[in-house]
Formats: sequence, structure tokens, C-alpha cells
Amino acid sequence: MKDSSLQGLTTVIQSQATFDLIDLFSPHVTFEKMPPQRRLYYFVDGERMCYIIRSGVIKVRRDVDEFVMASLPTPNLTGMTNMLPDDAGLFLEMQTEAEIAIITTAEAHQIIAEADAWELLAGHIAKVSANLLKNNIIMTAPTTYEVVRFQLVMLLREPESIRNSVSAAKYILERTRLSRSTVMKILAQLKQGGYIQLDDGLLTAVNHLPAKY
Repeated sequence: MKDSSLQGLTTVIQSQATFDLIDLFSPHVTFEKMPPQRRLYYFVDGERMCYIIRSGVIKVRRDVDEFVMASLPTPNLTGMTNMLPDDAGLFLEMQTEAEIAIITTAEAHQIIAEADAWELLAGHIAKVSANLLKNNIIMTAPTTYEVVRFQLVMLLREPESIRNSVSAAKYILERTRLSRSTVMKILAQLKQGGYIQLDDGLLTAVNHLPAKY
């Protein structure tokens, strides 16, 4: 895959500020092993929650329709700001076992205040904002094919355990508003053209994705 524009948009930004905040929080929290399929909501009993993630494969979903909003690279922090409305209905879903510590956002801000680590928080928020912008560009791609193209590249970058357990069609359908028939048609044509390799629906390789379809 040599398309630099695709690589740039589908590469999730990580930040040293995020890693430094995790180090800052670690002595103050208790990490737990979370099993696959576990759900963690951003709002619990009226409290904003902060999740400090050391490992695992995690996606952000919307409870009203199970739509996948994003995948979180780890290690990571989420729930550090008030960017989400109270009624957003978003939650984390573990795709693999994950190691996570849970505190309220208010508690997280208290730790930051005591350490005067607001600059680290600003760096973390800048990273989150940049990734949200990238995700918005991908979700609002001008053509149906371009939406599929972006999703295939992102699937190829998922851990092998995910690529081997979810079909390309399901991965795309969970993250877009495209119809199943449209996705299946595009995948079939890309496979027939030798642009991608599918084995029982699982994406095994992307040889080259044409810019236009």
C-alpha cells in the first residue's frame, strides 16, 4: 500500500503527552484485567468516567445502534475532557482482554492539578482532536468506494487476532452507513480484480487499491 494520502489519514496519531499522563496516573490507580465483550460507559450514574488503558484492543461504540465510532490504539487515555455530551451513549467495548484502570474525570483532573500537569493534558487533547478530524474526513469521504477503501486500509492495520476473527464486510458495515449489498458488491469486484485477497470473507492482503472505482 503506497498511497501516501491513504496512509496519512488512516494512521492514528499517538502522543508522548498521553504516555506521560498514563505514567502520572499509574501510582494513583488500580489496573484490572477486563475480558472481551466487556462494556465501559463514559457516563455512569451522572459521573464522567476516565479510563486509563495499558493494553488491549478496544473500540468505541454508540449504544443506540451499536455503531462503531472508532478503534482506540493502546496504551491510551479516554474520558479526560468534557467534549462528549452527557447523552452521547458512547461506550468502550473490549475486543480482546484489556488492562484498564477506572477513575472519574474529576479525580483525573485533581491528579493533574496536584502535579501541575496541564501542559500534558493539553498535548493529549490536541492528539484526540487531530484523530477526531481524521476520522471525520474518512467518514465523510465523497464516494461510497472511498469510504470502503479507507475502511479496508484500517482493517489491514488491525491486530492479526482481529483480522482473523471478523470478515471485511462486517468490519465495514459496523463502521459505516453503507448497505450490505453495496459493500459486498465492491468487495467482490476488488477481489475479482486482484486488488485485495479474501479468504472466507477475511481480509488477508491488500495488493493495491485504485484511487477511483
